[in-house]
Amino acid sequence: MHPWRRIVLSVASILLLASATTAASAHLRPKTSTVPDRADTRVYLMRGLFGVFSQGMDDLAGKLRTSGYSAEIYPWDQWQQVLALAAQRYSVDRPSTVVVIGHSLGANAVFSVADGLQRRGIPIYLAVTFDATQPRPVPDNVANFVNVWARDGFGTPVRALPDYRGNLQNFDLSGAPGVDHETIDRLDQFHQLILTQLNELTNQ
Repeated sequence: MHPWRRIVLSVASILLLASATTAASAHLRPKTSTVPDRADTRVYLMRGLFGVFSQGMDDLAGKLRTSGYSAEIYPWDQWQQVLALAAQRYSVDRPSTVVVIGHSLGANAVFSVADGLQRRGIPIYLAVTFDATQPRPVPDNVANFVNVWARDGFGTPVRALPDYRGNLQNFDLSGAPGVDHETIDRLDQFHQLILTQLNELTNQ
């Protein structure tokens, strides 16, 4: 099968699963009858090394802001600041929705943020990693986890902890033309996937 055909089929399959993953993750959402506004959906994007190789994070942040979401970009080594900020906002702004996305070392930082929020009992609606170099098991507070990786980059498949009840999807882009560690976070197909999942949860 042509590599690009494999990508298209993979993206199509997860889009079809979007409504199912929303239902499966309902137990992790704040118990409220109010559907959160997009502006109350806090998206934290984490860049990789030196903050200059993760241009896809800037592109994705722009698409999120255009759609009405609150999207902020941080370097990978400020994950503790992101953790503290997400926890503080969640405690003050309930109901709110936490989303964490990262590329390369920023993808590694996603796991650090997720683990820290797990210890605080704070749910993450969606976490996305692009070619994490040192992934860790997905904790149970993450309702939906998308890992995009390529063997010809630095990425690997991601696994979840044994008690994980959410939805975990791994997308292997190994061998896809033009996809490597520096470009994997720029793929519009996966940017649209992220927007689709978030749009199902929130009001404009």
